[in-house]
Amino acid sequence: MSKSKDSSPTFFLETDDLTEEERAKAKQVKKGTSKDKRPMDSNYLDEIDEPVLHLFEQKYSKNTNISNGKTALLKALLNLKEGENDTIEHLLEIAEKTGDLKDFVNAAYTDSYYKGQTALHVAIEQRSANFVQMLVKKGADVHAKACGKFFQPNQETCFYFGELPLSLAACTNQPDIVDFLMNNPYQAVDVRERDSHGNTVLHALVSIADNSPENTEFVIAMYDHILFKADQLHPKIKLEEIENNEGFTPLTLAAKTGKVVLLKHIVQREFKGCKHLSRKMTEWAYGPVCSSLYDLASLDTYEKNSALEIIVYGSEIPNRLEMLNIEPFNRLIEEKWERFAQRMFWFNFIVYVIYLLIFTAVAFHREEGKDFSNNQVGYLLLTGHIITTIGALYFLIRGLRDMLRKRPGFQSLLIDGYTDQLFFLQAVLFLVCALLYFFGQDEYVACLVLCLALSWVNLLYFSRGSKNMGIYNVMIQKMVLGEIRRFLVVYMVFLIGFSAGIFAYIHECP
Repeated sequence: MSKSKDSSPTFFLETDDLTEEERAKAKQVKKGTSKDKRPMDSNYLDEIDEPVLHLFEQKYSKNTNISNGKTALLKALLNLKEGENDTIEHLLEIAEKTGDLKDFVNAAYTDSYYKGQTALHVAIEQRSANFVQMLVKKGADVHAKACGKFFQPNQETCFYFGELPLSLAACTNQPDIVDFLMNNPYQAVDVRERDSHGNTVLHALVSIADNSPENTEFVIAMYDHILFKADQLHPKIKLEEIENNEGFTPLTLAAKTGKVVLLKHIVQREFKGCKHLSRKMTEWAYGPVCSSLYDLASLDTYEKNSALEIIVYGSEIPNRLEMLNIEPFNRLIEEKWERFAQRMFWFNFIVYVIYLLIFTAVAFHREEGKDFSNNQVGYLLLTGHIITTIGALYFLIRGLRDMLRKRPGFQSLLIDGYTDQLFFLQAVLFLVCALLYFFGQDEYVACLVLCLALSWVNLLYFSRGSKNMGIYNVMIQKMVLGEIRRFLVVYMVFLIGFSAGIFAYIHECP
């Protein structure tokens, strides 16, 4: 479970939520009411049915705080002493006699902060298995969704647990309550039920994982426990294949959020007695050497939105490099490189070199202010212009596609999008140069020079295919984007400042 910082405010579910008008009315009633002579005895209920039941004749809503929907049952559950509160049973008995039991038990908060939270949620949060069983027996909705602001993800002072009672029990490490909710004679939960974000109980467990040893240990144990239990009760349900609203399964969500330890457990999970739930199967082992088969469903790029694709293109994902070193991801990358990616890479290198030579030759032999020559040289120059234009359009379209795919932020631009942006800039400069040349503007030469220089610099990208040369390309990139970038910023500030001072000194007033 995520831990809030010490500096953040503490939230209490029980607050004094009465308005000033309600407090004044309560004081008047207290002053004008004589002392009740009836004994405080639960066995006396049968004798005072009429006075007590009269309080419930106008439905449970009349006994609800209008401002936030908090009922007496919710208040009683929030004020347990050593896990007990006799008032709860009395409230349920009275509600049952008035015929409002189901509505009373399922009454939820209505304010925006705790909206949807019912008595069952509070009982689970209080870790009271006794009251959880009692509420479910009385008709509590096991699929009620606490969807208020306090229970939403990506908020520092809030706690997201998946909104559903089963998810809350799982995220707070209460396996006994999880077992009861999944298998009871009153109303068993549907493990496929999803919250407002489309997340199941497994998605919720992935969301609260934080890679710490204590947290990861209980999350992994609860994750496996729910998988086993769901398989025993519903063998045909594939719980891990359910996607949320963003199209992520629990596995791909772990990859997207950088939960490296949990992801490693999921992809390397091996159950001896339940092989159909395993994602890894050991064929043979001889000492420290073994041969294993892995289930590549949701892992390899032959599927849309696969875990490997998410990690490779997600430059802002935490623990990204650690995840790529997990088996079978590292082996997948090696196999792809050896089988086909290496040949495709060097083919692209040869094509780019040919394109670069043609572009250089066309730029060197440009003829300004002359009509098309109807000879061999003229046709060669025309062919060169067409090839370089097609190449620039290809780099432009590929750059746009990569930007839409990666949706780069500043960090991803500096890490993964560096070379892609250079190729994109090269294409833009060429197309601007072509437009200026078409309209007869001499400024096209400046764009042509910059484009040609950048085209040769981009040739360094292909040095990544060599183990000996690739490291130097990465080193240059880090230097340019690191120390040199910061130096240039400081240098420009000094240059502008001194230039302005010198200009002011030598400038003569009219």
